[in-house]
This record gives sequence, structure tokens and C-alpha cells, in this order.
Amino acid sequence: MTAPTLSGHECQSITPRQPAQTWTFVAASILAAVYLVISILIARHRLFWYEEIVTVIYSVQPTFAGMWRVFTAGTDGISPGNYLLTRLFTHLPLPLEVSARLPSALAMAAGLLVTFDCARRLTDGVHGLIAVAFLTCSTLPYYGYEARPYALCFLLSAVALWLWMNTSDEKKTSAFLVGGVFFLATWVHYYAVLWLAPYTLWEVARRSTRRTPSRKLIAAYVGAVCALASLTGEILPQYRSLAHGFWSPPTVSILAATFNDLFPHVLFPIIGILGVAALIGVGGKRESLLAPMPPFEQLGWFFALLPLVGFAVGKIATHAFLNRYFIGLLPAFAIALACLMWRHVPNSPLLALAALLLFAAFGLGDELEHLHYSSAVHPVTATLETERMASMLALESRTPPDRYIVLRPGDLLSLETHYYAQHPERIVFLLGPGESAPNPSAPLSTGEDRPIRYWTMEELRTHAREAMLIDPSQETIDTLQRAGYKTPDHYDGVLDIFSVE
Repeated sequence: MTAPTLSGHECQSITPRQPAQTWTFVAASILAAVYLVISILIARHRLFWYEEIVTVIYSVQPTFAGMWRVFTAGTDGISPGNYLLTRLFTHLPLPLEVSARLPSALAMAAGLLVTFDCARRLTDGVHGLIAVAFLTCSTLPYYGYEARPYALCFLLSAVALWLWMNTSDEKKTSAFLVGGVFFLATWVHYYAVLWLAPYTLWEVARRSTRRTPSRKLIAAYVGAVCALASLTGEILPQYRSLAHGFWSPPTVSILAATFNDLFPHVLFPIIGILGVAALIGVGGKRESLLAPMPPFEQLGWFFALLPLVGFAVGKIATHAFLNRYFIGLLPAFAIALACLMWRHVPNSPLLALAALLLFAAFGLGDELEHLHYSSAVHPVTATLETERMASMLALESRTPPDRYIVLRPGDLLSLETHYYAQHPERIVFLLGPGESAPNPSAPLSTGEDRPIRYWTMEELRTHAREAMLIDPSQETIDTLQRAGYKTPDHYDGVLDIFSVE
């Protein structure tokens, strides 16, 4: 049997009540352009952090074959799509901090416009703007100036929703486009496969057991599976590496914090909206009964299940859980929220305007603050990394030229310091007991003119008086003291700095 179509009543519930005002298209475009420009300006003044440096090292290899070799040998855990795109953009005549982040900035801006169009088609232009303003209060703007794949995931998720909501299931072209989006999304990030869950549950909730899956859903599965099959040679080594553990394993506490982390600036505007509703007395008998939830709003709320699905996958297979893996739920939530407000208070333009202004003010205010302190913007998962890097840059300039700066290779700061060091030959990574230096041809181990130097504990004892240790382990300090060295330390407010005498 063929997949069911929406009934006339349901179609009416997802059709705009009134034509979207022209000014809302202009406003959405201006807002997207503002965030694009601000993202580029922040990128210009902000140093790369550890994960971005990994992206750059992988992407700027002299040849494509070399890039693919370091990708397959690496353990970044990310699909190669973002590296390929970054590689193209790094050829632009721009500072590398800008060119490597430009795909993310463009993807964020484009995703805002796609989300706006989805929401305004289901409601009206003002509520489409509310969806965009709501997104600016999420963590999305940060990923607009980070050289990682998450803004691309956001864009592809928004495009998938647009195709699902606005193209016919009867046409093969629609199914082909949906399958293509899922293929690309899986090539950008493996966790895009999880987006299949809300679409599947939505179709199950809307059809009898005798109905076959829609063409779009079948195409989505085919696209995701084909992408995984094409990346099998890269997935298996990464899976074996993750089997030994990941720095952020799935825990109940991290799961519980997911939505708070994804929407850090949403609570106050929502409370403000409720306050405005109370002030203007929105309600009344006619408006007290909610209209039925339209099917595509229901689909948007189904995306709330993504973290739970990711938690289960993390426990069973990947052993990894980070809230940014679920950035694909952002456009769905924004669209669902716009639909919810439209249904609840369809005849209260004042409340809609208040919601738009509150979300936009908090989102833009936070973005402008980041612009003002561009060089101090820290990674979401490493809040002290910017201060530590600034301290390291200052320390290198004060360190005598006959001294080596010794760091632990597992510290995020190690790769950042080596990348930005004026004299990388003075940066040493200290291996722990039983550890050996990576193969010189392995990723993150060498550069064309910036090879990484590794010391064993025996080499450290030999060169102890030439070393300055940064945040060393207690085991390292104990080893040096047993060898007869004194290790006076200095804490500069961010780093523990040990000299050896």
C-alpha cells in the first residue's frame, strides 16, 4: 500500500493563515547577515583551540592523499566531510583562522534562513522570525565561528526538515533529495544517523501497521546506510579506539544537562514572555482551548528524543556523549516553538512581538559581548582554555632561550602551544611511563617544518635543569625529587609552572 497523505484538515493546519509579510523576509535576511559578519569578525581575532587545530592539521596536508591518510590514521571520531570542505576554503586569500571557520559561519547563516522559511510556511512571517531569534539564544552562534562540523550539521538538519515538510512524498525527486541530505549529513558527522529516529517515530505515530514507510523515510535510511558503508574503513579503527574509553562518556548527569547546555539563554526570555502574557491578559474562553497540534509541529517535538537515543548508542557502542552531537535538534525545536506560540495565541501580535524582541535581544546581546571580547571567547567544553593559552604565549616570551617548555601530551594546551609557539623546537611533550612517541608519520605528530619533540622520563632527568614543566603530574614531580632535583613551583593564576634545580 502507498504511504498515507495528510488529510484536508491537517493540510489546513500546516498552511500559513496569512501571507508572510515582506518585511519579515528582509528582517530574517538581515539577522542572518549580522550573525555571519559577527562570526567572521570573531574568527579573525580568536585563536584556534585544540579541536580546531586537529581540523586544520588534517585539512591542510599538502595532498588530498596525505589528508586522507592522516584522517584514517587519526582518532578524531568525526566524519571526513568537514575536513574536505575546510580544505577547499583554506585556499582562500584569508587568514587561516577565518578561512577554516568560514564554512561554519556560512552554514549557520543559511540554516537560520531555512529554519525561518519552514516556520513561516507553517505559521506566518513574524513567528518565522521568532524561530530564528530563538535559535540565537542557543549554542548555535558559537559554532558559527568554530572550525568544526556542527554548524554544517545544523544546516543539513534544517534542509532535511524543509524537504520533509514542503515536498511531495509522491515524487521520486523528493525522496532522492532527502536521501542525498542524509548521505551528506552522515559524511559530516556520524551521529546524523540518529536523526532517523524522530522521523521514524513520527511516521509510526501517524500510520497504521499495514502502511509501508514513506519514500522519504526509505530514502533517508538508504542515504545514511550508504554513507556508513562508504566510511567503513574509517569507522572501524575509530570504533576500536573509542572502545578503550572516551573523555566524555555517557552519564545520567550529562544527559540531564543536555538541553540546558544547548539553550543557555532561553529561560529568561521565556519567563519574560509569560510575564508579558500576564500583563496584557492574553486568554479568554475562545483562546483557552488549543488548536490541534499540526503534524509537523509534532515532528519537531519528536527531536527531543535525540539525546536519549544518543545516550543509548553511547552506552552500547561509542562510549561517547557530548551535547553538541545533537545540534540537529535545534531547527526542529525552533519550528515547533513557533507553531506552539501560533496555536496558543494566534490573535495576539503584541505577545508575538514581545517574544521576538526578547529572544533577539538576549541572543544578539550575547553575540555582541563575544565580539567585544573576541580573543577571550572560550570553547564550550574548555572554559579556561583561552586564559591558559594567553598565559602560555606570555610565558614563552619570558622563558630563557636555553630552556625547554615541557607539557603533557594529553593536555589540550599542548597542541595549542606547539601550534602557536614562536619557537616550536623548544616545546616538548613528556611521555608517561610505558608510553612511546607516536610514529613520525602519524597525524598530530609532525608538520612540514614544526616537528613535535617527545621526551621520556629518562630524557627529562637528563635535561632536567633545562626544563620548565607546565601543569606536570604528581608522578613526574616525585620522580624528579627522587632523582635529587628541587622543583620550586609558581602558580600564575592559571598554570602551575615548575622549574628544576
